[in-house]
Amino acid sequence: MKNILLLFLLGTTFSVTAQKIPDYGFNKVRISAGDKVIQAELKPVASTPSVETDRFYYWYSSNIIHSTQGGFSGKLLNGKYTEYYLNKNIQEEGVFKKGLKDNIWKNWDESGVLTQIYTWKNGIKTGEFSLFYPNGNLKQTGNYNNNLLDGKVKSYNESGTETITTYHKGTLVVNKPSKFWEKLNFFKKKAKKNAKQ
Repeated sequence: MKNILLLFLLGTTFSVTAQKIPDYGFNKVRISAGDKVIQAELKPVASTPSVETDRFYYWYSSNIIHSTQGGFSGKLLNGKYTEYYLNKNIQEEGVFKKGLKDNIWKNWDESGVLTQIYTWKNGIKTGEFSLFYPNGNLKQTGNYNNNLLDGKVKSYNESGTETITTYHKGTLVVNKPSKFWEKLNFFKKKAKKNAKQ
């Protein structure tokens, strides 16, 4: 009877130690970096990405998050990324895809007020963005296309008055008066000239 009990205890001990440890913990890092704390996912990347020289890659090595233009040397950040202030408020939050910023990224100030939102696609600003005043009111909205302002950009002063400017591939579009207004101005100039004579 003692032998059976001993075998039973040994068998349960081995079965407990043989349980699989979840892989999720190995794909996450937590770093205390002076004035902030970083949590980042390092989910395995199925294939090594073809590196683009115009983009910044974020990667992990030696308990440090690095960013390098056009290359990397370590485990690529892949998954959710969150930076915290020492007071535990969120400073920055977004998602990395194979080391590149992707989707919506948000930033807050130390008191928890939202300061900016940018949309990224494969490491390039592409899509809507919003900037906010320190009191949380909207300051500016618009669109990026391939890292360049593109389309209407709405700016708001602190009292809420709206100003709209238009960009095309990063260049400010200056609206010229229509032909109708040019003709009308021509007649005004001619009338002034005749009046002086």
